[in-house]
Amino acid sequence: MTPTESDWQLRLYIYETLAASGLAPNAHELAARFGIAIADVRRALQRLQAAHALLLHEGSGEILMAHPFSAKPTDYRVLIGDRALYANCAWDSLGIPAMLGDDARVQARHPLSGELIEYGLRAGRLEGFRDLLVHFALPFRQWYADIVDT
Repeated sequence: MTPTESDWQLRLYIYETLAASGLAPNAHELAARFGIAIADVRRALQRLQAAHALLLHEGSGEILMAHPFSAKPTDYRVLIGDRALYANCAWDSLGIPAMLGDDARVQARHPLSGELIEYGLRAGRLEGFRDLLVHFALPFRQWYADIVDT
């Protein structure tokens, strides 16, 4: 179930849309944009998920994650210019500005206390992260066993 070149073009459009608006296109929007049947879009999305190129919502089959972006609001809000984008975790909150080559402020919630934590990147340098520690509960090789809760 290897993604095709067309699948990768679909993924690129998904990333462009998420970066511009913070919203992932749904299967109907993708079908209209690429002039293909919804069933073909769903098969392409499944191939991309199998390649760990994105993650689909288990119930709807719509896009849930396209790392480092989350397609739904999370506790990691990344502010770039006038855009509010969402990351899946602390690691991804730094990945978004790195990927886009932009400065960013991050508003995050501590996973245990719910306390607001703010940090960011300016000119490629981390700011406001002095006394914070990011903990990865599992080694990377185990993340895809349950990527949503990792």
